Amino acid sequence: MDNKILLRQRIRTGSFWVKQLRDISIILVILFVITSYLQRDMINGQAPNLSAVTVSQQPFDLTASTSTKPTLVYFWGSWCSVCKITSPMVNSVASSNDYQVISIAVASGSDDDITQYMQLNQLSFAVINEAQLPQEINQPSLSQQWGANAFPSIYIIDENQHIRFVTSGVTTTWGLKLRLWLTTFL
Repeated sequence: MDNKILLRQRIRTGSFWVKQLRDISIILVILFVITSYLQRDMINGQAPNLSAVTVSQQPFDLTASTSTKPTLVYFWGSWCSVCKITSPMVNSVASSNDYQVISIAVASGSDDDITQYMQLNQLSFAVINEAQLPQEINQPSLSQQWGANAFPSIYIIDENQHIRFVTSGVTTTWGLKLRLWLTTFL
């Protein structure tokens, strides 16, 4: 018998589908455990103060924002390979102007380095350079205050500065927009 006939016969059996369901379930459980581990330090509740000047010299203040739109806060790094996949998704959300987007570049060099990286990768969302923020002695960095220890880290904030959703790792444009849209109803 040739391989196509054997495969067709296997697909028709119930045990084939039970094994497929088992394997998919195991993969989903593993992904859930990994995601939960990566998000273990991400904060919830009231968002910490986020007031700084972007690399393009524009002031940003989350608590002073009068926007009635949800805010996406994106912690990333130019060195982060997963961020290279996620940043275009964040850029898509930012370019739609439906939501407020602010990002924090972590350990990504000078403002000029970040601006050059943004231009090279055709990204246009607002960026705060964590390395350029004034750092008081014995005070945690901005990413540490937010619990962003795995990159990328994404927070969805409502108009009252409450964190509604957190996620880390790869995500999709639709996933981001769905969370932002749901925030308006929660």
